[in-house]
Amino acid sequence: MLVKCKICGSKADRNEAYKVVVDGKNHYYCNKNEYTEWRKKKDIKDRTYNLIYEIFDRKVTNTILYKEIVELADVYTYEKILAYLIDNENYLTSVIKKTFISEYAQIRYFTAILKNSLTDFQYDGESKVEINRLDIPDVSNNQFSRKKRKKSLSEYEEEVGEQI
Repeated sequence: MLVKCKICGSKADRNEAYKVVVDGKNHYYCNKNEYTEWRKKKDIKDRTYNLIYEIFDRKVTNTILYKEIVELADVYTYEKILAYLIDNENYLTSVIKKTFISEYAQIRYFTAILKNSLTDFQYDGESKVEINRLDIPDVSNNQFSRKKRKKSLSEYEEEVGEQI
């Protein structure tokens, strides 16, 4: 008998598929590795949202938060977002305690901070790009000369004033 994988939707033989029982119900996956990878990603996503709830000091029900975080996760991954939230939890908590016109404004302010900060944020799980050699022109033969400095208006006025 064929069963459907909960992750990718492909069909697999029931005897060969990886089975997990949740609340008395059988869930089938293609293999154990696929399930563990999916579970790891789901746990990171859950931890990210739980930390956001701690920062806001409540469970946010406004759907714009989820939309914004999903868009950020498409670019940066939930791992990077979680690492940033952990490193800057105190700062974010203090910023969110400001008074806002609405919950929407508070969420947009929070996600704007994330958007602006995640680009430059580096964490241990991320591979950092190393530059081995810079292409700098060879100036050892002194073929470059220094340009003459431009004079300011006050220097021209002083020259004219001395001549009069």
